[in-house]
Amino acid sequence: MNPTFKKRARQLAACLIAAGMVVGCVTPDPDTATLAAAPKTPASKTFTSFTPALQCMDNLMMTYGKHDITITTAGITDSTQKVSVGTKEMLIRALNLMSRKSKAFSYIDYDPLNASFFIDAQRASGAGYKVPSYYIRGAITQLDDNALESQLGGAISTPFADLGISKDQIVSLVGLDMNIGETVSRQIISDAGSSNTMAVVRLGRSGEAGGKIGKMGLSINISFNTSEGLGAAVRALIELGAIEMVGQFSHTPYWKCLQIEKSNPKLREQAREWYDAMGLKDKVSFVQRKLSATNIYQGSANGELDSATREAIGRYQASNGLIANGQTNFELYFALLDDEAPVADDTRRPPPVTVTKTLVPVTVLSDRGANPTYEPNSILSARVDLGRNSFLYCYYQDADGTIARLFPNRFQPNAYVSSRMVPLSAPQQPVKIRFDKAGHEVVSCLASESEVPLPAKLKEKDLTRLAVGSLEEIDGIFRAANPNVSTSRLDITVQ
Repeated sequence: MNPTFKKRARQLAACLIAAGMVVGCVTPDPDTATLAAAPKTPASKTFTSFTPALQCMDNLMMTYGKHDITITTAGITDSTQKVSVGTKEMLIRALNLMSRKSKAFSYIDYDPLNASFFIDAQRASGAGYKVPSYYIRGAITQLDDNALESQLGGAISTPFADLGISKDQIVSLVGLDMNIGETVSRQIISDAGSSNTMAVVRLGRSGEAGGKIGKMGLSINISFNTSEGLGAAVRALIELGAIEMVGQFSHTPYWKCLQIEKSNPKLREQAREWYDAMGLKDKVSFVQRKLSATNIYQGSANGELDSATREAIGRYQASNGLIANGQTNFELYFALLDDEAPVADDTRRPPPVTVTKTLVPVTVLSDRGANPTYEPNSILSARVDLGRNSFLYCYYQDADGTIARLFPNRFQPNAYVSSRMVPLSAPQQPVKIRFDKAGHEVVSCLASESEVPLPAKLKEKDLTRLAVGSLEEIDGIFRAANPNVSTSRLDITVQ
């Protein structure tokens, strides 16, 4: 055999053996494999620039006795239609971080696509849901993407930031507004809201980005990766807005969590607004509760400026460099507001949501009036008019006394209707009631603001005979389950 050929054969055999070994390594028996593929980048928890401030707010809420405030939101909309991020979940996270120890907020998760999102309060209560006292609304109101792009150099000056621009830097401006309102009245609380704008600087070469937010004459600097894009900027604005809005809503010194000095004139202006909006009794009660927390005052928080209260005020004023006159004033209020002594009671508890049960206006009508007359083989044309969104149930009794469910049915299986007019039977409708002989027939409809739990005998298929003796029996079943049921009947003569 040719030596060269032998050498090449040995090399080929060695390659085949090596290849077999490689295949054996990369395709092991899955039952005996000891190694598994893993992602190169491990998962990590989100920790933002405002996480410590949100945790600080949690301590502040606990110090000031804020708890059990029920709240909800439909999320923060994007009016610019340029930023697609999960704003609702970001806001929920911020509220949760401010409530872990204090239990300040109890978030109620309502579906914004549900017709009763903000309130059909009676329906929500009747269905066993807790009705939130407040809701948060907001929007990304501004996005000037690539507001300034520089290849050589330059600068940008805005009311909220002054930024130097070097080569390959891009500046975008993102604005976000948030407000809080009362759920039942839908009234926006005028002294609780936020409006912030961030200037986002993206460095084209370094792969880093940063932002500046102007707040009360100061600049808050934030750093993040360019890959995070505008989403990180929106998260920062939501968290800052939540801190500011919750602080204003609860009348707590939120500026301490943002490390803004109490000497800041804009802070004093805000605190002054809170003070001026309080009545005299509320001012005295606040002072009494704060002084009681520091063991200077031993009486009750009755809002009365009696001798014991004036004496306690004078001692606090003297020990804190204030004019010791024993009177309530803004300087005393501002000093106590910033004091870290805990407060047992809340000066601004959420108003209780009162649910008043009222009957839903319901009327069954026909194309021939309130007491219609039809001929045999004709088709009933009837509808139900409702005063508001409600749960609707309709039943039909023919001339033989047979009773069947007319609504909801296979074509409209949901009993909850948001329309004020619901068609029942007509020649152009899927459901048609055709009269086959002369006699007296009835359509009976019941409406309720909450869903009615029904027994099995009323859950038969639509237009099939029900095991009930009369329409009055059905009325009794409904009223036993829910006393706030309204009814309407259409008496029909066939001749």
